[in-house]
Amino acid sequence: MPDSTAVDPIATFIAATRASLSTSGLTRHEEEGRVWFSGGNGTDTIVLVHGVNDQAGTWAAVVPALAAKYRLIVPDLAGHGESAPLDGPIDLMRVVDDLAAIIDRETDGPVTLVGNSMGGWMSMLYALRHPTRITRLVLEDSSGMSWPISVPLIANTREQAAVMMRAVNGPADATPEFVIDAFLARANGSPMLRVMQTNIVPHLLDGRFAELRVPVKLVWGKDDGVLPLEYAEALQKKIEGAELHVIDGAAHIPHRQQPERFIACLTGTC
Repeated sequence: MPDSTAVDPIATFIAATRASLSTSGLTRHEEEGRVWFSGGNGTDTIVLVHGVNDQAGTWAAVVPALAAKYRLIVPDLAGHGESAPLDGPIDLMRVVDDLAAIIDRETDGPVTLVGNSMGGWMSMLYALRHPTRITRLVLEDSSGMSWPISVPLIANTREQAAVMMRAVNGPADATPEFVIDAFLARANGSPMLRVMQTNIVPHLLDGRFAELRVPVKLVWGKDDGVLPLEYAEALQKKIEGAELHVIDGAAHIPHRQQPERFIACLTGTC
């Protein structure tokens, strides 16, 4: 019989990262089912867009330094974190529309969009719909292009979960067993599964990259096992003028795995 008093390590980690956003001076907002954080200093606005199965708190390691110089908008994407819908399929256009609503709520000026993984994909879709609202795109290990994935995206066994963790965190990953247990316990309702319950093919960007009319910077973890460097190089060739910066010691989430290097790339000094 499960121990009802057991602590969920993933929930504990998420709560700590979200609390860190508030400690760093950001304010939590909730409106019509959309949840986001905003705050910081400076006249330039950066929107930090997390990936699938993630939430706003993932940016906790980079927010303090960025908030000292920039105005930040950090959303929970639709169906992620505390944003609606809390169950059922997650339509990607709902994700993009809710992202647009949050940005419009916070500013009427141009923004820099920084998107990790699926967040980069959503950022490109936003840029195609709202090109005048974008100063530049920073795509961090971004999905959105057709590519054969060699690792499981949904884990049903411990072995699959271990493969996923190594792909996301790098070959030296040492995720504790109790965290893998918690991960598997959440798998049936994961945002990834809910996204895959919809037809994502029409939203792939193959053939549309030439429509991007803003400067694009690609920031990639050298050890990404989900979307490897070969993917990044192929993506760079498809986006005219795109820069590619590779971060050693990082895999699929450089902003969490090498925050100082990520900030340097984001601010133009890497």
